[in-house]
Amino acid sequence: MEKPSWTPIVLSGVIPREATDLLAILVMGIVAVEASLATIGPPVFGSRLWLSLLVVPPTVALSSVSTTTRRTKEELALFAYGGSSWQILLRYFFRGAICALIAFSPILLQGFLTTSSIPELFLQVLALLVVGGLFYSLPSLRRIRSSSFVENYKS
Repeated sequence: MEKPSWTPIVLSGVIPREATDLLAILVMGIVAVEASLATIGPPVFGSRLWLSLLVVPPTVALSSVSTTTRRTKEELALFAYGGSSWQILLRYFFRGAICALIAFSPILLQGFLTTSSIPELFLQVLALLVVGGLFYSLPSLRRIRSSSFVENYKS
């Protein structure tokens, strides 16, 4: 039997669709809107970047951890379908990156509309993608590497 392509495994879970993901987007979005509306005078270089680096990691990690029983069943099904651990991690990395990018879009839009420098805006987008994706996928790495996951997979 031929092993399936990685594309459906990764892309099937990229879109944030669970209530915890939407709640995380809402929390980070409130912070982003507040930060974009509360600029008095010229913003300090990188202050929005630091704000996003303080808010994104705990919020997306909490969102990723909050539905572990459902996600464990989903990950077991993906393994049974022929997926590998890196495909599951890539799936959660993209989901966390999208959550962070959607939530901080008010700040990014404001930076794009004002005459902000493009390299600074690119740095903010890159930092959001990496931090959001990394901290969203770390709990699933811990789940996949656990002995209870292996025992569930064998049974």
